[in-house]
Formats: sequence, structure tokens, C-alpha cells
Amino acid sequence: MRTKITAIISSLSLIGVLFSAPPVLNVYVIPFDNIKNDVAIGWLSDAFAEMVNAELTEQDRIYLKGKEDLEEIMTTRSLLLQQRPGTKNLLVLGKFERSLDKISISVQLIDISSWDELGNRKMRGDYNDVTGLNRLLTESINMMMTPYLPKVEETPYPTLTEGKRMRTPPSYGEKAIEVSSAIDEAIIALEKELDISIGARGEDDPTEAREEDGEWVLDLSKDSYEDSRPENEFNTSIMVDVLGNLMSNPYQVKLDRPQFNYDPDNRKEFQISLPVNYKLKASIIKEMLESLPYSGIKQDGSLTVFYFNRDKYNFPKDVSDNIQLGKYRAIPVIQLLNESGDPVAILVDTPDHKIHGMTSERLVFRPFRSFSPLIDFTVGGWSMQVSLETVDIPVEYKFNMKVGAANNISRVSLKFVPENELHSFLSKLL
Repeated sequence: MRTKITAIISSLSLIGVLFSAPPVLNVYVIPFDNIKNDVAIGWLSDAFAEMVNAELTEQDRIYLKGKEDLEEIMTTRSLLLQQRPGTKNLLVLGKFERSLDKISISVQLIDISSWDELGNRKMRGDYNDVTGLNRLLTESINMMMTPYLPKVEETPYPTLTEGKRMRTPPSYGEKAIEVSSAIDEAIIALEKELDISIGARGEDDPTEAREEDGEWVLDLSKDSYEDSRPENEFNTSIMVDVLGNLMSNPYQVKLDRPQFNYDPDNRKEFQISLPVNYKLKASIIKEMLESLPYSGIKQDGSLTVFYFNRDKYNFPKDVSDNIQLGKYRAIPVIQLLNESGDPVAILVDTPDHKIHGMTSERLVFRPFRSFSPLIDFTVGGWSMQVSLETVDIPVEYKFNMKVGAANNISRVSLKFVPENELHSFLSKLL
């Protein structure tokens, strides 16, 4: 009899706990529609979706879903009937287009169960002001979502979903495994710490001072933030690939045909004008936004700064060394070549005074100071910053050259040479 009463009480308690769980809100966020299929701003499609995700991540009891989840529930509508009573399923449907330097964004909030429109917002901002667009979009999302956020009723029972919001609700079996594993790991870590503190394992705490030959030494290189974290290896491998592309080949160059005009003061020479336009490749920012889970982003006019912290990344020594030594910096070198592929004139765009002092007796050599790097890196003990300047640098290189030599020009070549290799590269040509 007592066993039956206990079972009944346990069942009632479990039912009370289950019904005390707050309602669930599933929000489906998919890439925004690029109405005009404008390739130059195509990266905003995923960027706007990420902005919405980042804003909704701050809300408790919201489960974020993506494109694949939407396709699944659209294919199998019966999944809606298997959800907890009171569950809402909302779709954020966005589209955008550009007109000159303005971006127009339209967002709808759709109830998936009935396809009713629950709200819509339109906004307009500057293409070069990503921060402003982010603010307009997140404010609009908050206004539309507020009426539908789950409200928790006070009950004498604890809720099952209190705390930090999760992207996908874990099953009770998964939670039990996580709790059990966490307890086991905590016990092992505690035993190790206790053993180290009493010297049972014969190990010294690397963060504590130790005696070496009568000298007390504190090793600062053993600070925890310098240690590589195994869980960051996946993000780190992606970061190394992306940064490799940024450092080796970030620029898009447009070369126009050189213009030859006789020098009015010396008819034996041409005044040559060579127009060149430098800018970052359009895919650079898109790759940064889509490939890497950055820790923060700051936008100021045409300058965009990405922040990466050690909580998500390890900073390999070779990458840190390349940044600190400036090995990623490159200088444009233009060669005007004859039919044999030999240079008859070399133009180099650098502020280096030593390079400006170089001369040549067999070809025309002209240094300039017009190009400015559009990408920069900063690395510290805890974080890394990547700065990108999304502007065009139009340059017109003007110089004089003898008519006979100029008539031999058949091809123009532009190459970015690492700054630390520039002197040796030019020495071989001059």
C-alpha cells in the first residue's frame, strides 16, 4: 500500500514539474533574400541573419532554428503536433536591396502553424554603416518579438528550462549523461588538485613559484591564457586558412591601359600615365563574417574591425610571429615589360626611404608614395584584431620615358611583394 501511495505521489510531482515548464518559442531564422541578386552585397544575406541570431541569443527560452530545420518541418508538418502544448513556431522572413549607398530592409514575422503575418517592419540605412544597420534591424526584431516571448507563471515548482538559452532543447537522457560526465570530471580534477597540493603525484603547480638552485622562479609563460585548448582546434584551423588568404592575396586590382603623350618640353620623351585602382576583394568581409565565429565586430565608416579571443581560438606561434614581425605587409611593384618579358620600367609604391634611394642604369625605376595598406593585424596575449578598410585607392602613376624604350612596352604586370623581401626582389631586377 505504501509503495502505491509513494508511486502516486511521485507521478503527481513529476506531472507538476512538467506543467511548470515555461512555454517554448521556436524561431526560424534563414538568410535574407537579396532581391536584386546584387553580387557586391550578397554577403549581407547571411550577415543580417547572423545579426538576428545574435540578438535573439540574449533571450531565454527561445530556441533558434535554421534553414534545414525549416525545410524539415515544412516537409513533415505533423512534427508541429508532437511539440509541447503552447509551443509557438515563428519565422523571421527578411529581404533587402541597395539603391546607391542606401540599403532597404524589410522583415516579416510569420506564424508557421497558420502562415499568418504577426508583424512587419521596414528600415533604411547607409551601406557603409554596418553598425547602424545592425542597430535598426535588432531594434525592429525586438519590437516584433516582444509580444510573443514566453512568459513564466509563478508556481511552487521549479522550471525545467531556467537559465541560459540553448539552441536546441536537450533530451532528459542527454542531460543525465552531461551531469554524470561533469561530476566525474570534477571529481578527477579535484583529486588531481589535492594530490598536487600534497605532492602525491610528484608534480609542481606550474603557476606557482618554485626553487631552482637556490633561486625562486615564477614562470609567467604558464599563464592559462597562453595554453592551447583542444576544444578550440577546429575554429583555429579555419582561422589559419582564412588569415592565410588575407595575408597572401587580399587585394583586387584594376589596371588601365597606360596613356602615352609627348613631353611638350622634350619631344624625345613620352609623358606616361598609368591608372591603377586598389581595393580589398569583395569576398574578404563575407568570408570573415561567414567562416569565423568572431568575438566582436566594430564598424566605423569604411573601417571594420573583427575581434577574436582565446576563449574560441588558439593563436599558433607562426601566425603570431608573422603578425608581430609585419610579414603580412606587401608592396605593389609594377613592371612594364617588352615582348621578351624583360622589364624596361619598374614602378614601386612604398614609403621606405631606402627603396626610394635605389637606382638603375639599364631601365627606368620610379618610386611612389600613393598606396596605403587596407588590412592590418594586431595580436596580444588574449585577443587578435583584424582591421579592414573597404575603400578604393585610385592612383595615377606619372613618369617620363624615352620614346624608343616606351615603344617596346608590350605588357604591364603588377605584383605584391612582401615588404621584408622587397629590397632583394628589386636588387635582382635593377
